Amino acid sequence: MAKILYGVAGEGFGHSSRSELIGKRLVKAGHTVAFAASQKSYRYLKPTFNRTVRPVYGLSFYCQDGRVHPMKTIIQNINGLWEGAVTNRRLFSKMANNFKPDIVISDFEPFSAWWAWGNGVPCVSVDHEHLLTCCELDKEPEFWKERFLANAVTRGYHTFADAYVILNFFQTPIKNKRATLTPPVIRDSVRRFTTETHDHIVMYSTDGGQKMQQRLHEMMRQFPDQQFYIYGFNQHREMGNCLFKETSTDNFLKDLATCRGVIATAGFSLLSECLHFQKPMLLIPVQDQYEQILNAYYIEKLRLGHRSNTLNHSAIRRFLKDIDRLADESEDIVEYPNNDRFFEIFDRTFNSVGVPLGLCG
Repeated sequence: MAKILYGVAGEGFGHSSRSELIGKRLVKAGHTVAFAASQKSYRYLKPTFNRTVRPVYGLSFYCQDGRVHPMKTIIQNINGLWEGAVTNRRLFSKMANNFKPDIVISDFEPFSAWWAWGNGVPCVSVDHEHLLTCCELDKEPEFWKERFLANAVTRGYHTFADAYVILNFFQTPIKNKRATLTPPVIRDSVRRFTTETHDHIVMYSTDGGQKMQQRLHEMMRQFPDQQFYIYGFNQHREMGNCLFKETSTDNFLKDLATCRGVIATAGFSLLSECLHFQKPMLLIPVQDQYEQILNAYYIEKLRLGHRSNTLNHSAIRRFLKDIDRLADESEDIVEYPNNDRFFEIFDRTFNSVGVPLGLCG
């Protein structure tokens, strides 16, 4: 059985939920897993894996007014990098001396990957972000600056992994011989729900302020025949055709599984869940976050939904007009979530780097 050091980035829900799913599969197969997780991922993984989860310093986005500021993000992380690197090096050295990992998995967590490279331990990168550097992608001239900065950051996170397992929702040529594409994975809690189609639209807002609530109400009231279930404000409040709902994973997933469509940002985790339930999407990517800009671009290109730089009346009207057609026009190159297929590729990748896991018969 293998000893695995698993580094997990703290920004975004996808890293932690994916690592929980993979970690449970590894533990069930008899492997020993020690997690090094930062911020949100540490808090998410700790109740499940308890003492095997250690907190580490993690890099983060600088967000203000609903957008990512690339240069401020870089400056913020550079300012804390030296102290964080020293802290993490001590932690990884202590873990390594006691644990002696056979391999490192990095879900966009750079310090564990750098430690592996510096100490001659094999490393497998498992994430969505390395799509930017390992695959051939369409380039929109409008977003050249965001693309340049995102590529630079992604390369800085780790360039020397023995293999890259890249989760993605569409097929595209690979330009790195160490990389392989896999379908997205879905949490067990999502798979419990059955897809149906009722009359409501699910919306998730990352801005839970009162001004945003009023703005959404004013905007959605212009579509009186459509019911909107809105999450992100953690309160139960009915305002015309807008039902603001309290935070609840089960209720959100139930509403997601039974909705007509979804309005949200373009994060990979929620996008994957929408694909699982085959729900059309209106995506408003977080400004200046190129991964989300790219996700929204391909969702529209593949006729799985629409995108808009801002949430406005025109974008919603167009989405509602096309919503039924969008649900029926997905292309063959779409990779819908498939946990079994993911673990087949995951297992084969570890065999190729000399650490067999035996996850698949």
